[in-house]
Amino acid sequence: MSISVLREKIKELENALFMSESNALVSLPTHIVHVSEVDDEGNIWFIIPKPTQVIESFSKEMPAKLDFFKKGSSFFLKISGVASIVWTAREMRDANLSNELIGSLKKGNVAVKVKVELSEHIEKAPKQISNPLLNVGTQVYNWLLNPLFSA
Repeated sequence: MSISVLREKIKELENALFMSESNALVSLPTHIVHVSEVDDEGNIWFIIPKPTQVIESFSKEMPAKLDFFKKGSSFFLKISGVASIVWTAREMRDANLSNELIGSLKKGNVAVKVKVELSEHIEKAPKQISNPLLNVGTQVYNWLLNPLFSA
């Protein structure tokens, strides 16, 4: 998936479930995140609250997943990659991110950058519309004639 298409799909869905897949003793907790930006290299950036543990005790990089979703949308995205914790504004400026995103880092938060390794676009299957008359017929058949049916 190209960066522009990925950026467009992420912008449409907006929210994701971020899950660290690290086996380390101390790993980032699962968060529902609002994706702030996708940079020119295709990295996904977002802000999470600073963990209560000492930030330096976390691995600098860890495997992670992002599951993007939006109620009423016809698709969702599953992204796997390598997440990096960023706690200095300098690193964010080097990535040419918006001042708004860099400013939110100063409020006791940390930034997370996910380098996308695998992205999967999944279309939701349309719901089957059932005919209520057929359901009534099935119920009557089950009540009267089906010896295995128990209501």
